[in-house]
Amino acid sequence: LTYLQLLESGFFHADPHPGNMLRTPDGRLAILDFGLMTQVTDDQKYGMIEAIAHLLNRDYEEIIQDFVALDFIPPDTDVQELKKELLPALKNVFDQALAGGGARGINFNELAGDLAQITFKFPFKIPPYFALVIRAIGVLEGIALVGNPQFALIDEAFPYLSKRLLTDDAPRLRRALRYMVYGKGATFDVDRLLELLQALQTFVDVRDSGAPAPRQEAQLMNSLPPAPALPAVTGARSRVRRRTGMTVRG
Repeated sequence: LTYLQLLESGFFHADPHPGNMLRTPDGRLAILDFGLMTQVTDDQKYGMIEAIAHLLNRDYEEIIQDFVALDFIPPDTDVQELKKELLPALKNVFDQALAGGGARGINFNELAGDLAQITFKFPFKIPPYFALVIRAIGVLEGIALVGNPQFALIDEAFPYLSKRLLTDDAPRLRRALRYMVYGKGATFDVDRLLELLQALQTFVDVRDSGAPAPRQEAQLMNSLPPAPALPAVTGARSRVRRRTGMTVRG
């Protein structure tokens, strides 16, 4: 639900602590208290997806460009000069974060803390919208880790990210998909494409099975207090094609 709000609707609940979540009698999740919300633009949504693609490929030079696109670094900064000092610092931080199982095993809170340390030396700023994103994701990750110490945020979101990359017609996501499969060169990575397709199938299977949530999210929901049943909120667009029910865009 969190990444659907953040990366699809762009209207994001920024205070998702346990007191603001209830489990309905039929097993659905009810969100309460909309006093702290934030909105992200399409450019910011695409920028976050692009940054994840670059992180998965350990492309730290492109991550610096992502920081500019996401308003962490002022646009008038001499990025080429900045890279000389920033790139080694980023490589050190991300290599440590990736050591425990790759990008899909990253602990978001630990990574955010390590990145915060280098912001004092370099011309970083935390955009207001992203301060709330960090707050919300940090709270949710902490709750999930209580139920499952092996929880990994990117791994949990990967099926949805694959669905966006494989089915969204936005030009920036078309380029991000090509980057995921080819990298910066012209070498086709069949293993990465299969990984994306398998993740898409996982997304579709969960959606179509009517299952309330993946295992980690189910553990979280079981710990929440019950609430009266609420009417279902629907409206997700789907494309019917073959077994996935979606049209994969090339």
